[in-house]
Amino acid sequence: MMNPFWLIFLFGSTTAKEMHYATSTRDMTPLLELEDKLIGYMRQYANELQAKVDTLRIFQYEWKKRYEQSLEDPTKYVANPQISFPKILEFARREVEHTKLVDQDLSAVTEMELRYAADGFLRLQDIYDLDERDMAKGHLSGTQYNSSLSAADCLALGVHLEELRKGRQACKWFNISLEQYDVKLDPVNRILKSDRSQIWKQMGLSLLNMYHLPASQNAFKKSVELSAKDEDNWLASHLTENLDHMFVHLENCRGKNPIPRKSHLRCRYFTEGSPFLQLAPFKLEQLNLEPFIGIFHDVITTKEQKDLINLSKSRLKLRQVEHSLKKAEVVANVPLNQRIEDISGLNLEESQSLTISHYGIGGQHFIHLDCEQPNDFAEPFEKGYRAATVQLYLSDVPMGGYISFPDLSFGFKPSRGSALVWHNVDNAGNCDGRSLQATCPWPANGSVGQGSGAGCRVGSEGKEIFHSVLFVFIFHFCDNLFNNFVVIYIMIINFMHYFIVFIFNLYAI
Repeated sequence: MMNPFWLIFLFGSTTAKEMHYATSTRDMTPLLELEDKLIGYMRQYANELQAKVDTLRIFQYEWKKRYEQSLEDPTKYVANPQISFPKILEFARREVEHTKLVDQDLSAVTEMELRYAADGFLRLQDIYDLDERDMAKGHLSGTQYNSSLSAADCLALGVHLEELRKGRQACKWFNISLEQYDVKLDPVNRILKSDRSQIWKQMGLSLLNMYHLPASQNAFKKSVELSAKDEDNWLASHLTENLDHMFVHLENCRGKNPIPRKSHLRCRYFTEGSPFLQLAPFKLEQLNLEPFIGIFHDVITTKEQKDLINLSKSRLKLRQVEHSLKKAEVVANVPLNQRIEDISGLNLEESQSLTISHYGIGGQHFIHLDCEQPNDFAEPFEKGYRAATVQLYLSDVPMGGYISFPDLSFGFKPSRGSALVWHNVDNAGNCDGRSLQATCPWPANGSVGQGSGAGCRVGSEGKEIFHSVLFVFIFHFCDNLFNNFVVIYIMIINFMHYFIVFIFNLYAI
């Protein structure tokens, strides 16, 4: 909204132009139009001030009503848990400070005090087996008290329970908060962040943590619908849209979205990039072209798998407790690094170390992108900017262990010794949102090695050719020579057979 003082300044600056208002009625017409706009802005400004006054009066009425109830016997009044808990909540969330009328330090009533009060209130519910709705309405152990919990009080109890990982109980209090909601207090609740939009958002987060995805999405939609026009409800909007990916991810993990059978996808020998691959190509199974996703079979030997697992055992650190995931960074041997460069086409000199991920029971890696968009496309790139990811599979699991690509709507289970490669950026070098991926929960322990590249494509010049190439070359040469000898031998035998049959028939005639 434009401040009226700025409008007056605007009015003054307009008159500064070289116009002759006193001698020309035509030049005075714009002044009338400007005056009309000024009146409209002043009316809007007055209405907003009146809304603030009305909100302050609601605050005043509620505080006065509670204070008058305490005058008869203050000690007995605060002994009621339905009075004492909201009172602590009132000062812990700084209601007085919102009015800007009292300049007093209220830091003594801390969040810790609020948690103690909530714990005590909920302890009464557990010990005396009280119903949540009865407590909210002031009905305790067969006695109806002249007090009740507001929607904001119930919301605070629900948030506290969610922090304790008690999602089911939290959702009960969120529902009661909606039942107790007084529309007349909506302006106050919006200031205190306890309006219906916030209640639905908190319920959505609790349901999401319990993997009740459809109900969670519906709650976020309600939160967005009830948001004020000027309210920043980015989180609910974001989760409403992106939960669709979660639905697809669950279907991928359950094996309901297999790899699409498209005519342009191929299983072939991969020979591009390095001269080494001309002699010993990798077996590539194309899974997607834009962005590229492919699985290379038999990339890492059994001995290398065991060596990497043993190397990581003393370095594993718990990274994500809720996902049963441990990680360790190791230095891969030179041949393995070379192999990763060959199949990815990227230089690993500036990439991160090889990371070994050890998944415990139910371990998973949630939906994420392996790429962070850089502010400036100039080397050296940030560590989070990964052009491609290579994932090596060091073990098999009897169930689960799928890799999921929610935006591409497919998932599959790689086999031990294979390497999964996917590109995280598009042709312009921007992070590609289609490469969203996740690892489904593993019912048994399993290990995965992951490397990433952020450099340029590897050329054929200046490449180191390993001593194993000589062996591979000799093997292929001998193998081809043997195969050719067998073919020639069979051709000679067949020729001799047909020649003898021809001569026999000739003499028989």
